[in-house]
Amino acid sequence: MKFNTISHSILLIITIIFFSCGSQNRTKAFKLQAGDLLFQDLDGSSLSDAIEDVTAEEKPLSFSHVGIAVYGENKELMVLEATGEAVQYTSLDSFLTRSLNADRMPKVRVARLNKQHQVRIDKAVSYGRSLIGFPYDPTYLMSDSAYYCSELIYEMFKHSGDGSEIFKLDAMTFKDVKTGEFHPDWLKHYKDMGIEIPEGKLGCNPNGMSESKEIHWVFDYSK
Repeated sequence: MKFNTISHSILLIITIIFFSCGSQNRTKAFKLQAGDLLFQDLDGSSLSDAIEDVTAEEKPLSFSHVGIAVYGENKELMVLEATGEAVQYTSLDSFLTRSLNADRMPKVRVARLNKQHQVRIDKAVSYGRSLIGFPYDPTYLMSDSAYYCSELIYEMFKHSGDGSEIFKLDAMTFKDVKTGEFHPDWLKHYKDMGIEIPEGKLGCNPNGMSESKEIHWVFDYSK
């Protein structure tokens, strides 16, 4: 009995070491690539929470933001995103540390375009660069010269090939999925701007984009 106990203990230790090393190797093996999409669960903003409340389903991470990995002027990977006041570059470190979970890990998952769409990345990034400095779009309407986060990604890939859409537009809703009523933060947001809520207008959002069959998950920074 004592021998069996010792044997089981040794086996348990070996198993833990094996899976620990395997996990570390998977982390080290991942390499972010230009064109990868970084879906982010943002905290600290009432509108970020409102976006998740009206678009989220039951899943570990609910996304309220998305950016795309690109090479900067110094050949380092950065994130091109529509955030704050405009379309802009953000350092990868700044992007990843913007929102952390209880374990102090980035609340970010990385998706990559399926193989048949990889040829469109260079043109998409080129178009995205041409939009740097364009204002952020707080109205979330697709018919102006301002851009919100998922709209930027949508437009980049729309202008990257034969005009076919990798990502689809859907009728937007600003109603809480639990109550069926307009989310109070959206009511205030559009009242402050003096415009009607664009309920039912075509648009896109990070959660919906993350469910596209034209992409696949490659890494989870939150783990």
